[in-house]
Amino acid sequence: MHNFQATYVPWLVLAFALIAWGAVGYFAWSVSGAETARVSRQTALAEEAAKFESDLRMHAIARATREERDALERIARTDLLSIVEAIEMVGEDADVRVAILQIAAGDPISAASPDVPTIRPVNAVVEAQGAFGRLVHAAALLQALPFPSEVYQMQFERIPPEAGGSAGGWRFVARIRVLTTADISS
Repeated sequence: MHNFQATYVPWLVLAFALIAWGAVGYFAWSVSGAETARVSRQTALAEEAAKFESDLRMHAIARATREERDALERIARTDLLSIVEAIEMVGEDADVRVAILQIAAGDPISAASPDVPTIRPVNAVVEAQGAFGRLVHAAALLQALPFPSEVYQMQFERIPPEAGGSAGGWRFVARIRVLTTADISS
């Protein structure tokens, strides 16, 4: 019997120790899993709260900028006749002779959202003649048209007297792209 205790007791103690360590390991693993799940839930809740707050701010900005957006919509909805008239007014304001050589509708630019209107570029080629200072003034006015536009090419050249130019006669040709949301018939 004494031999039985001396032989099996250490093995039983070792088995109990291994079971105890296994239980401690299982407990640590379950606590770690629970902590990971808690952190994951907190992160998800924080992300959801941030998204909700962002949505609230976006709606507040949309409400606060309603008038400005409507004004931009009116500016962007410039029709072709208004574009032509504005370009012709540049000549009158700068006291130079302005001729619109060509107006062409470009390919529509589709919006990413169906709620946003399609943007239609209108390309115009404008020629003006007169004194250099007045042409520079006209060029500056073309750069500042009252609707979304860009002068993407401009060329100044002196008109030789034998070609009908006066002493100091100049000509410039400008290519202008105007963006509009108005319907343009081809």
